[in-house]
Formats: sequence, structure tokens, C-alpha cells
Amino acid sequence: MRTVHAVFQNDGEGFIARCLDVPVTTQGKTLEAAKKNLREAVELYLETWGEPDDLRPATETYLTSLEIAS
Repeated sequence: MRTVHAVFQNDGEGFIARCLDVPVTTQGKTLEAAKKNLREAVELYLETWGEPDDLRPATETYLTSLEIAS
């Protein structure tokens, strides 16, 4: 077993799920469905491609908002 880090975003129609440790993104109608889909997608990615040589799992993740000039 291993732990991966993920971000889930509600887009108004469901949830977008992004893994922060490997390049995997998926979605689901509910948060639980998105979590299940991401778990399966990451497992398939690792089974197919193995662990990337440059894998540096996120140790801490911060989510914040920033103001930018437009």
C-alpha cells in the first residue's frame, strides 16, 4: 500500500480528481465516485508505467487563492 495526494474540484456537474504525485486526472459524478475512479486510474498507471524515476511525492499541500492582475 502507498499513499498518494490528490485534489478534488467540484465543477458544477461533478468532481474533477487530480493526483499530485503522478500525472493522472479523472472525474466522477460524486466525490466518492471521483475518489474511486482516481484510485483505479492511479493503480492502472502504476501497473502500466511503474513508478516514475523522478517521483517525488508531495509531502505537504496547501490550497489558497491568489489575486492576479488581468
